Amino acid sequence: MFTFIHTSDWHLGQNFYGYDRSEEQGDFLSQLADLVRKRQPDALLVSGDIFHTAAPSSAAVNLYVNAMLDIHKACTTMEIIVIAGNHDSASRLDSDQRLWRLANVRVLGGISRNGNGQADLSRHIIKVGNKGIVAAVPFAYPASFPHAGAASDINRDQRQQAYFQALLDQANAQNADNLPVVLMAHLAVNNSDFTGHDRNMVMECVELDALGTGYDYAALGHIHRPQDVSLRARYCGTPVPVSFDEQCEHSVSIVEIDNHDAQPRVETKVIKNPKPLHTLPANEPVDIDTAIGLLQSHNPNDKAYIRLNVKVDRFLPNGALQRAAQAVKDKQCRFCEIKKTVTAMERHHVTQLTMEQFNKMQPIEVANQFFIDTTKRPMSEQEQEMFEEVYQAVLKENRQ
Repeated sequence: MFTFIHTSDWHLGQNFYGYDRSEEQGDFLSQLADLVRKRQPDALLVSGDIFHTAAPSSAAVNLYVNAMLDIHKACTTMEIIVIAGNHDSASRLDSDQRLWRLANVRVLGGISRNGNGQADLSRHIIKVGNKGIVAAVPFAYPASFPHAGAASDINRDQRQQAYFQALLDQANAQNADNLPVVLMAHLAVNNSDFTGHDRNMVMECVELDALGTGYDYAALGHIHRPQDVSLRARYCGTPVPVSFDEQCEHSVSIVEIDNHDAQPRVETKVIKNPKPLHTLPANEPVDIDTAIGLLQSHNPNDKAYIRLNVKVDRFLPNGALQRAAQAVKDKQCRFCEIKKTVTAMERHHVTQLTMEQFNKMQPIEVANQFFIDTTKRPMSEQEQEMFEEVYQAVLKENRQ
């Protein structure tokens, strides 16, 4: 039986609204080391986005190095396999891969190529004792995958799928003992649950078929919400939330597979977060005074990060941010932002004008139409006089 822990998307070194998150990230890494010590798995698979940026701070790197050494000490026979994600620097991770081998850690920052520029698959196939085989693929854009196997003239758009299939074919060709085959990858699979993600920030998606066939479990990274995308492919999600919108249970996955072609068994291990992310109120937005009241009555000993969920007609009232900051002055929680929801009154119909229509309008007509669109009433006579006075003053200043 092959037993391993699947985790990803640590995002070490994230600066969260100006706050350092090393305390809660370090707490997660300690929980992970304790889990390894207790379960003694055959492998730990880290499926990308170890760091939040491609140039992490020295503090973030030290957190990573110390944690990996502690995890290795917790189970010295365990193989640790790390692949780069889209947030990581492939060259930075690859630079010290030989040194990491002393601690049973294999790091794959970039996809290996041979002297001809074609795929070198051998480095990406890792046999974990007599327990299992891992085919590890660090992040690369679909068109950036090298040619793999005999298909040297394949279209760039098909290289990714051809690479995955060639890698799995080679892994299975070496699998004389019928060991479980695990695929590691950092990418976005179509029809996944992207809740909590800004879809504009999610890389291009691929179909599940693009991962090829022949694996028993796909240990995926990149999507932050834990989920199964098939009976044999899973995102383990973030162990520590990266944004307020990641309102889900954060965990790592413990996987067992008896042999090749057997169904994987997945257990989730919840990660306790000493500094959770709270939105007040959690569901429907409220007016700013009610939101400030919720913040004032919030548990003074809670170390959470706080976002207020506020509805407005147009803009936040003056001093809203200062009032929120003052409300947590003597509390341990950290105020981060106000999430503004514009009410239906603000989202009314706006008159659409063609350029020809606009060019025929007088300035006072443009101003009056804007006033109607934003306030649902025309300008009063006094407001029109004020506009005309300001308009003439601007014209006079421009002529000087």
